[in-house]
Amino acid sequence: MKSLTRPTMFAQFIALLLALSLVAAACGGDDGDDATGNDGEVAVGDDGDDGDDGDDGDAPSTTAAPVEEVVEGNVCIGDACDEPTGEDETDPEPVRGGTLRIAVEAETDGLNPAANNFAVSAYTMGNTIFDPLFAIDRDGNWVPFLAESATPIDGGSSWQIKVREGITFHDGTPLNADALIANFETAITDPIISLAIVPNYPAENRYEKIDDLTVQYNLIRPSAHFPLNLSSQLGMMGSPDWLAAAAEDDSLNQMPVGTGPFMIESRNQDVSTKVVRNPDYWRGTDDIHLDAIEFFITTDTALAAEQVAAGELDLVVTTNADATLTLRDAESVSTFENLYSGEDFIMLNTKAVPTDDIRVRQALTFATDRQAYHDLIGQGTKPLADSMYHPDLIWNNPDVVQEGNMADRAGPLVDSYCAEFPDNCSNGKVKIELQFSGPSTLQTRIMDLLSAGWEPYFEVERQQLPQDQHILQTAIGQFQVVTWRQFGAVDPDNEVVWLQCATATGGITINWVRLCNEERDALLFEQRAISDLDRRVEIMHEIQAEINSSYSYIFLTHANWTVGFRNAVKNICGQTGPDGVVLVCNNQGRGFYHNVWIDEG
Repeated sequence: MKSLTRPTMFAQFIALLLALSLVAAACGGDDGDDATGNDGEVAVGDDGDDGDDGDDGDAPSTTAAPVEEVVEGNVCIGDACDEPTGEDETDPEPVRGGTLRIAVEAETDGLNPAANNFAVSAYTMGNTIFDPLFAIDRDGNWVPFLAESATPIDGGSSWQIKVREGITFHDGTPLNADALIANFETAITDPIISLAIVPNYPAENRYEKIDDLTVQYNLIRPSAHFPLNLSSQLGMMGSPDWLAAAAEDDSLNQMPVGTGPFMIESRNQDVSTKVVRNPDYWRGTDDIHLDAIEFFITTDTALAAEQVAAGELDLVVTTNADATLTLRDAESVSTFENLYSGEDFIMLNTKAVPTDDIRVRQALTFATDRQAYHDLIGQGTKPLADSMYHPDLIWNNPDVVQEGNMADRAGPLVDSYCAEFPDNCSNGKVKIELQFSGPSTLQTRIMDLLSAGWEPYFEVERQQLPQDQHILQTAIGQFQVVTWRQFGAVDPDNEVVWLQCATATGGITINWVRLCNEERDALLFEQRAISDLDRRVEIMHEIQAEINSSYSYIFLTHANWTVGFRNAVKNICGQTGPDGVVLVCNNQGRGFYHNVWIDEG
């Protein structure tokens, strides 16, 4: 029988999605894991409240998202969970050498954090090559990584970021203020990633070079949490020389140059990517135990889970219930599971016919069989969700209830709509298009389940697209109904980019449902500027109630981000930052593997 022990607190959310938000879901292929087909990840602001009062640049004590002392939301299952903590005389000696074989659920269009779409798969690969300016510790606090310090100016209207001295990129280029500026300029000129950056900065004087190691970022509005913005894709630093070359030849996006513990050796897109130990890593190589890490694109993570159980792979990241159950049942495998850092849901385009009409959105909501999704797709691995936060998190509004399984209430709404807009209906049913990523057996099962609940009232046309195209179509508003995976940030400041009016308009947007509410904006920016936890919690409760009443999202379940690994793989959750702080483990499936080793015993 496998033991159950409680790991380090919780992991945070989303890092962001589609290169848009400076992040993005992975491209090229389906993740095959859940109702969504992609992750919301933004590099524009990560989770973990800093709790800073704006007086200094030190990372504060945790106020991020205190949770109940529970096992259910964030657990480790398996023999590897009983290992010593790293603070004990009996801790095992690391084993040096070997190649860690990781299955990732989808390919990305490239590995350039300033130009490509990052989701969990891209992060899993990219975290080995790139270091971030800031990281998140296991209590949800931001901590310096490449950065030495972060200092708020004028109440957080500006922030000065100073990088550590003596760091070089894989090509020998120094990390300095000029490198920070080159990365910023590359990202802000990208047509998609810029959407996550431009709304936060003035048109002029966006940054100032203070000295050789320090850049001051000037914001439109005060932020008490700015370093979080640089703890994900936006904070990953690439070599300025490489960025310039990749701007001329985008094939170089496949051969990234960072400061990280591993360097790219080979990349066969849609098949595999291999990185090898960086012999000149700025933190030294004593704690880089692996010779190499190889990533395999495996869109069917249920199959990947079987390969991990058979010892053909070492690790897989998944939200697929079939895969999670396989991993749990394998005696040679352990899992680290996180229910706190993402939601499975349906999005309705409020600017597209017919979902621009609230009657149609309400009817779809009422006719959605959430319970069947929970039972047949989740299979007991993830609970029903009412909003963007797990109920154990303080940000969750317990009074918000997601409607569904009320099919009898859908009929009158559809009748009313079809009487007014007969051209948008057929045989008394509203015509809708349901878009999803594929090919994927699981995605097809999900589409069958959703369509069955809607069929009495809706004529459903399905559109299956590869994941990168699916994300792009969503970004440009070419959809009516899509499945998605996002939200659940440890710190709600990371949700602003998805909800603010500034990202709800235009040809390409990352306020996916394209719903602008100026009163909601005022609340979002109020919480961004303050560190008063009670008020921030109150604000997020109000926002969840407003989202619920808009009928633009239909929440299904809390995603169960599962990292499954062979018991021979050690120190999965022992990754540390440069100052010795233990980092968050399994952040929406994303993690660092630079301190991992393999001990076949």
